[in-house]
Parts: sequence; structure tokens; C-alpha cells
Amino acid sequence: MLRSIILSIVVLNSCPLWGQQVILKSESKNTSSSAVSATTPPVSKELGIKSLFEPKQFKSLDKSIIEQDHQVVMVGKVAPEGVNIYEIALFGNYQKTMAQLEEDREFLKDADRNFENREKASYFFSDMGWQYLSEGSKEMATYRYNLAYLLNPRNVDVFWGLGVIAYQKDEFEEAIKLMTIGLETGGTRNVTLLVDLASVHIKCFSENHHNADLPKAHDLLKMAIKLKPDFTNAYMQLSLAHLVNGKINEAWLNFHKGYETNPLNADFNLLSDLLEAKPDPMGVFK
Repeated sequence: MLRSIILSIVVLNSCPLWGQQVILKSESKNTSSSAVSATTPPVSKELGIKSLFEPKQFKSLDKSIIEQDHQVVMVGKVAPEGVNIYEIALFGNYQKTMAQLEEDREFLKDADRNFENREKASYFFSDMGWQYLSEGSKEMATYRYNLAYLLNPRNVDVFWGLGVIAYQKDEFEEAIKLMTIGLETGGTRNVTLLVDLASVHIKCFSENHHNADLPKAHDLLKMAIKLKPDFTNAYMQLSLAHLVNGKINEAWLNFHKGYETNPLNADFNLLSDLLEAKPDPMGVFK
């Protein structure tokens, strides 16, 4: 049952969710989930999960319902037999069965008992999502993000994390859609999310050559630099955007700007590609 996820809350000496790194977010060498998410309060160091939970494999029913003012309304489409919607981003937009709705209600009641409010509970589970994702467990991460969404549909990290998972699966259009929802939900001042989304647009352009992707990436990176002028990876990604567009001089210019902000966070794979395309106009790198 969903409620098994919060069998008990125990006191920990330190929070196990700090400093986990994931592809993107935004591939910075010193970025942690707690440090970069402007909208996400850190999970309490006094909270933890005593035992891990394996998601239940639900069995789809023939019909599904939602409740509106005590009325039962038949809507939507349930998942095929054997499909666990809790391991699909945002439940795959499938309508939940009566059994699944009951499981959700039990989970929410347990969350209400164990957390100060649903917003904090949501951030707790989205932090668990980042933890599982850093360990390479996409299904378990997706499950936690879905629980976080159930608790708070405006948790930016839900859409961000699910977008990273889609990116890692090479589902770039889906990643863009999810991260854009996160941005519009409340992440417009989250510099790392801005850069992550720009990075996906650049990757999408490199793979599919959609003309709209690079201008969107440029706009996002300019927003990020305006908010945080010393964010090295924003310049690195802007350099990459110019490089894939054949604008080598602009690419070199932005690489140097990023290098000057923090040499330790410079992308030396990008530097190698720049040197292969054209010698450094400033003569710094050989």
C-alpha cells in the first residue's frame, strides 16, 4: 500500500539527501539539490525513512472514477493490465481506478499525520526522488516524484526531476515539456533549472535540428546569467549553443567568460571541441 512509504519517521544525525549529483541539475561540479532550488526548502534533518518501499503493482479495473461533490463521474482511460502508473511520469495521465484512489487517500492521510503540512511532505519525497535518481534508479525516482506531485501539484522539483529522467532516456521533447511546466509552475528564478532546460534545448537541436530550440536556449541562458552573473555553467552552455550553431568566435567568447568566473567549473570537453573547431582567438588555450 502507498501508506507503507511512511511506516515511521525516525531521528537521523544527518540528512542523507544532501549533495547528490544528477546528470543536468545543471551538471555543475559543486551544486546540490538543496543549494540550487530557489523554490525548495531543505528537508528537515530530523526526518528520514526507516524502511524503503517497493511500489505496489496495481491491477487495472474496467472502469475509473473521480469524486465531485459526492457524485461519481466516469472519466478518462485506465492503464492497460500490468502497467504500474506510479512508475510513469505524472501517472501517465491515466485515470486512476477505485483501488488506486483509495490507496492515494490512505497515503495522504498518513502524510498528514507524519508531516507538518503537505508542502513539506512533498519536498521530502521529491528529495527522495533526487536521491534515487543519483543512484540510477529511474523507476523508484519516478515513483517518489509522483507521490510528491500527489501531495503538492506545484512542487517545481517534481517536473524538474521527471524532466531529467526523460532526458536520461533520450526523450528530449518530453524533458522539455516537463521542465517547462516546472518553470511555469514557479521556477522562473531557479537558475539551475533555467540552465538545465536550456541544455536540453541545445541537445534537442543537436539531435533533431529544430530551429526553435537554439533561440529558446539563448533566452533561458540570458535569464540565468542576469539572475546569477557568476554561474559558470550558464556561460559554458551558451558557448556550446554557439558552437553547435557554427558561431565559433561567440563560442570562444562565452567560454572565456565562464572560465573567468570559476576555472574549476569549466567544461574541458567543450574546450577540446572548441580547439578542434578553431584556435583560441585570445591565445590562452593551446
